[in-house]
Order: sequence, then C-alpha cells, then structure tokens
Amino acid sequence: MTIEEIINKTVMLMVFQSDGLDAAGIKEKKFYAKVVGRDSIGLWIENPKLETTRVRDDKGTLIPPDKRQHEEHLAYVLVPWGNIRSVVHFPDREGFDTVEDEEVKSIGGGLYL
Repeated sequence: MTIEEIINKTVMLMVFQSDGLDAAGIKEKKFYAKVVGRDSIGLWIENPKLETTRVRDDKGTLIPPDKRQHEEHLAYVLVPWGNIRSVVHFPDREGFDTVEDEEVKSIGGGLYL
C-alpha cells in the first residue's frame, strides 16, 4: 500500500499532538478524515464543515457579539508529516469511503475569525 492509494479515501489518523491544529478543527489525537492530497510537507485532509464566526464585517468594523453568526465552510487542512503517528485505512469496510453513506460533520469545534 502507498500513500497515493488513500487519496480520496476516509482514513483514521493518529497524530502526536493536536496543538496547533485546533484552529483548523482538529482537537483530538485520533480522528477520521478524507485524505484529499499529499505533498512534501504532509497530508491534506478535508474538514467538510469547519465552523467559524466572523468578528469583523467587510469594512473591518467589529460586529457586536449578539449579531455574530456561525458559518460553516469546506476546508482542506495540512497535517505535517512530523505530526502523523499513524494512518489506518479500512479497504474492506463498505461505504466508508463515500460521503453519501455517512453524515457529513465537522472534525472539531468552531473558530473565531
């Protein structure tokens, strides 16, 4: 098996630490994610619903806390090779690699922007 074979597949990732990745929605040391690419720095994974909250409007003015709204975005997150402890692929688990067969949910919690 090679890394190229898990592109566009859902895998279990185990990382050494989640510190530094929490802003991208990764708060656990073990989680499931779809791998969307790889490069010399690490694995690119998908966070299908990264939650953010805007604190400034388009003009740069602060939005009052009671008027701020949560937003969800599709985001690709780079997990550096040095932080990856293990990647677990489940080749025989039917439906595991297709988003249609599972509820799409955020990897982690919200983020303020």
